[in-house]
Amino acid sequence: MIVDPEQGTVDSPLHPSQVVLLPAVPDALVRLADAGYGLVLVSNQPAAAKGKTTREDLEKVHEKVLELAQARGGLILSSHICYHRREDECTCRKPRTGLLEAAFQEHPAYARESSWMVGDSLTDIQAGQAYGLKTAMLTPHKTETMEILKQQNVMPTLWADDLEDFSKQLLKR
Repeated sequence: MIVDPEQGTVDSPLHPSQVVLLPAVPDALVRLADAGYGLVLVSNQPAAAKGKTTREDLEKVHEKVLELAQARGGLILSSHICYHRREDECTCRKPRTGLLEAAFQEHPAYARESSWMVGDSLTDIQAGQAYGLKTAMLTPHKTETMEILKQQNVMPTLWADDLEDFSKQLLKR
């Protein structure tokens, strides 16, 4: 994530040069893949539709994320990205389930009952629950976050500080 200095808001990277991955992510992906989990990325990326960058730059950002994430061999099977804005009301943008539906259609060997939607936002957890997946919220277990989820009648299956913590918790189960 990056901070827009003019607006003071947090946003996703808009250019490949802004992509930074938490150091433990590649190893966490290897642990999950080695345990038999199929890794699929689903993401809302509306910056081009909002005029903040180009679609080409967003695609390059995504390529950089994949390159860094898979650096240690944790293969990401596929990516499903929604480039629409919320107001476009498409079927793919989370919390709708279109991205998840596409992922499971592409990888039918994976059962929903044993699959996880792992993310750091309310819409990630909402999409996962709406599609019948177990969910993991990657954020410190803070009172404010819990209150927002409670107001939305959403509660993740598991809380983890980050992807490394999630992979360790999941593999202990």
